[in-house]
Amino acid sequence: MLQYFDGYGYHGTSFEQTYRCYPASFIEKPQLESGDKIIMPPSALDRLASLHIDYPMLFELRNDAAERVSHCGVLEFIAEEGMIYMPYWMMENMLLQEGDITSQIQKLS
Repeated sequence: MLQYFDGYGYHGTSFEQTYRCYPASFIEKPQLESGDKIIMPPSALDRLASLHIDYPMLFELRNDAAERVSHCGVLEFIAEEGMIYMPYWMMENMLLQEGDITSQIQKLS
């Protein structure tokens, strides 16, 4: 597994981190359930900005244990550090439970 924002996940111009995932019902963002976007921590925005990434940002989420992959965008950067919030349908599709760890990679063009 990759590490949190302590430098071990750094790969030049790519972004790869692990987070604990929680459903959108944990925060007051009901619009999150009907889309394909997630909420990430502010440190992710800081890191992405320093990498001079392309917009729009597209992320690949992986659950390696279940061999599941999904793709998404980001709605906001307001999650607690080490966490992401995602639509429940996305968690179900990826076979993730509350608090499970997912690795996340930003796809660069």
